[in-house]
Amino acid sequence: LASSVWTKDVSRAMTTAARLQYGCTWINTHFMLTNEMPHGGLKQSGYGKDMSLYALEDYTAVRHVMVAHG
Repeated sequence: LASSVWTKDVSRAMTTAARLQYGCTWINTHFMLTNEMPHGGLKQSGYGKDMSLYALEDYTAVRHVMVAHG
């Protein structure tokens, strides 16, 4: 889910956005997506953050495999 805050007071908008529990919050716009910003849900509304480097962390796992030869 997403949210948007509409106000001329940027300080108030930032305070409000920090209190909202959404995967994405826009200020004075809505549904603007860019490759530089992660996009995805929060809690049970989605998994991971698509369209960003965060997706690599969510969709991969670090593994260690050791083989003893000889």
